[in-house]
Amino acid sequence: MSTKTKRPPKETRKPELKVGPFQGGIGICVWSNEIETAEGPKTVRSVTIAPRRYKDPKTGEWRDAVSYRPSDLTCLILAMDKSQTEDPS
Repeated sequence: MSTKTKRPPKETRKPELKVGPFQGGIGICVWSNEIETAEGPKTVRSVTIAPRRYKDPKTGEWRDAVSYRPSDLTCLILAMDKSQTEDPS
């Protein structure tokens, strides 16, 4: 007989702000995290950039690219600018 205890289900977090996806799956998410400091709780934000996606011609599977094309830069700049100027709340 097992004495393992079940863990509560992991809470699924959602980003505070999502910009995109643009062509190729490129997008940005802004995450809000609360941390404890000596002065009390503080909210800090972090940003994740979604990779460009492509379909592998040999296998037909979708994959993440490790780089961006020059034409992707416009979308990235737009998304980064929007993530700074938009009020997430």
